[in-house]
Amino acid sequence: MMTLANQLRVLTVGTGAIGAFYSWRLQQSGGCVVTTVCRSNYEVIKVKGIKIQTAAWDEGPHIFRPDHVVNTVPCETFDFIMVCMKALPQVYNIADIIAPAVNASPNAAIVLIQNGIGIEDPIKARFPRNPILSTIAYIGVTQNEAGVVFHSGHLRDLIIGLFEPVKGVDAKSVLQIFGQLCEKADIGTTITDEIQSYRWRKLVWSVSMNLISILSELRTVSNVLASEKYKQLLVTVMEEVVALGSALGYDVPPTLVGQSIATSESLFEGYKASLVVDFEEGRPMETEVIFSNPIKIAEKHQLTHLIPTWYRMHKELFEYLAKHQAERK
Repeated sequence: MMTLANQLRVLTVGTGAIGAFYSWRLQQSGGCVVTTVCRSNYEVIKVKGIKIQTAAWDEGPHIFRPDHVVNTVPCETFDFIMVCMKALPQVYNIADIIAPAVNASPNAAIVLIQNGIGIEDPIKARFPRNPILSTIAYIGVTQNEAGVVFHSGHLRDLIIGLFEPVKGVDAKSVLQIFGQLCEKADIGTTITDEIQSYRWRKLVWSVSMNLISILSELRTVSNVLASEKYKQLLVTVMEEVVALGSALGYDVPPTLVGQSIATSESLFEGYKASLVVDFEEGRPMETEVIFSNPIKIAEKHQLTHLIPTWYRMHKELFEYLAKHQAERK
């Protein structure tokens, strides 16, 4: 039986900035043994560990040495399989990637620390007997070089909820245990029964700022806010995301628009939204889970009339991305 009294076994799949930071904190709790799956940074982390640069803790230097470092997902038993890879269904199938560990761990909880809407569905379809802990991270971390993670500020929050009940499984207890482990690790932890509402709340900023930063070619948050034209467009798209989320029955308060603008204004000069960075670097972008899935839901429920500006810009974005991809070839 899984309890905090035992050493829990955690597998991290995707040991980039997010995966490395939260794996480090969980290990620091003393309540778990951590195995990390590393690919491009495998050799560096195997030998030197991961340097965590942060002002959130006074002690240092912070060197995270996972209990085990592997370069492929092992066929071993774990209590929690923590997925920190970007949700890129157009590039890879996460269910296929984690299958060896899940198949060996019929009681493991799958923790999805990812952005977007609809990320849980393919995992649930493949592994219906494993609890899925849908998780949203609010944190500023980057890994600009292999084995070095920079944590900006003190925010390191996780909002965690059970995706769906699992018949015959006490999934709520599993959720509580993971939440307690996170609290023990000094991670700001919120357990909620309304995780999808929180996903739509995060979408208010993610959709609007990424769309407008890319299409306007202004790129940075500060540049967008400095333009009255694009700042107003930003507010319009935010209001439409709120309207769609609310119409679908989620708790997405209109006050989020003002809060999102205030948060944007507090970011450092030159800050760029995540998809903007991926676009500029020529990396795959989380366009499907952040942009396309919500649009498909709006179409399915015949609610596109609530999002005229967002709906138009969604089409323009994919035309813009296709044009730039062709030019890069």
